[in-house]
Amino acid sequence: MANDLQGKKILIFQQRNWGRGIGHLLAKKLQAEGCRLAALTLKRTIHEFVLNQKEVKYDLIIGNDEIMGSPKKYLGGENYSLQEICRELNVDSIWPIVSSMRNHVKSYKDKFYYSFRQNVPDEEIVDFVMATYKYIREFFREFKPDLVITPNFPSLPHLMFYFYAKKHGVPMIGITDSKVQGHFIFTHSYLDDQGPFFERLDELNNGRADSANRQRARGYIEEFRQIFNRSPQAQLQRRNWKQKIRRELSPFYHSLKWYLKPSINYLESTGITIDYRPPRIILRDHYARKRYEKFMNNYQYYPLEKARKFVYFPLQVQPEEAIDVYAPFFSNQIETARLVAQSLPDDYTLIVKDHPAMYGLHPPSYLEKIARTPNVKLVDYRIPSGELLRRADLVIGPSGTTLAEAPFFFKPVIQLGNLGTTLRLPTVFRHTDMTTLAAKIKEVLAMNHRTAENERRLENYVAAVYDTGFDYDYIAAWERGRGDKEELWQIYRREIEKTLSKDNR
Repeated sequence: MANDLQGKKILIFQQRNWGRGIGHLLAKKLQAEGCRLAALTLKRTIHEFVLNQKEVKYDLIIGNDEIMGSPKKYLGGENYSLQEICRELNVDSIWPIVSSMRNHVKSYKDKFYYSFRQNVPDEEIVDFVMATYKYIREFFREFKPDLVITPNFPSLPHLMFYFYAKKHGVPMIGITDSKVQGHFIFTHSYLDDQGPFFERLDELNNGRADSANRQRARGYIEEFRQIFNRSPQAQLQRRNWKQKIRRELSPFYHSLKWYLKPSINYLESTGITIDYRPPRIILRDHYARKRYEKFMNNYQYYPLEKARKFVYFPLQVQPEEAIDVYAPFFSNQIETARLVAQSLPDDYTLIVKDHPAMYGLHPPSYLEKIARTPNVKLVDYRIPSGELLRRADLVIGPSGTTLAEAPFFFKPVIQLGNLGTTLRLPTVFRHTDMTTLAAKIKEVLAMNHRTAENERRLENYVAAVYDTGFDYDYIAAWERGRGDKEELWQIYRREIEKTLSKDNR
């Protein structure tokens, strides 16, 4: 049988833990299939790993962090206008993309967990944009990839690569959460709105096909509703005495380690980051987090039982892809909540709950600003989402898991951002004009969402995930290198072959 991968040129984003746990595996397997390879590395320790390993031969390796640290040095006097870059990327503005550069547009040295003060001046940000554009062109000129593989699309290099590759007809693929528990899907777009899943969902919604997994999808929906409806009150994480001691000693251990083995992840342009923390920052983070946790646990939240008619606004993890990439114009969540609350009709109030993953990461001032905003009520972060969804008449937010859960209970959602997966669920409506949000809220609230058609589309969504996605502990493979490596390779191989075959038709 002919080898469809022989001679194909594939560029891999060898990025952080993914580069070690998954990216290196893919490189070895693709090389064995006769592919030629190139790598863009992200994080200096991974760049060192890729350079020093002996198992894979790359035609071209470029280190993003080396360039990010000194973009002027890499540019060597070359200059590109933002007009030229926008034209070549086919975008109207570079600045929404820039917002994904957390260590440039936010400051880790100023505050734990990130200050919203800009860390790097505009001029130096533009230098890095130009440098990224230069190395993208170098990859396409010197290597000419047939396919680009990325773990995800979280930051400026990924997004600029995506737009440039799209304009030049080169597919770029990653993996994303399907919103069906335990299942992941391939995405061919930074907005998670293109790929096999979306094509299959269109077929099911338009009646051009049916799914053998429809009964399985119905079973999943029924089970999800049952489990979600009996979800217990969220509890604080209880640490035993060994865990408490380990936690208290951890900052001193990492401080000593910092002196004994200095980190190579320092970047001249950004300075202190979450990847490069000198001892004073390690200790600052430790005691700041303890102080934030104490505040969150003792704060007098608004009692949910007092709420009558309300709209639910779940806060998102930040900085993170869900906000910075999918909803860059709504990344100021305090201001977004204020505008939503200002737009609520009649007797509605806005209920806001912090994301559990942000426990101990938001400073008291952040939460107090939300709590002291007109027509906004901040409730305890430990209240289960199920309880809030059952009582809310509407959910509004830029993106997030709650927006994907609401349609299972026929609850309407207004999504402010552009995440493609949730936008394909029934009862989800995209709206971005805050000046007309009040009218949109009234329109959505007046609609009947508990319909047979919405149930059919929900079934189609879950069935399409089963038809095109995969059930694999992808996060464990990414973060800890666990799992059946051969199974993961076969998952990737099928998608790579289909993508290249489709691209060549």
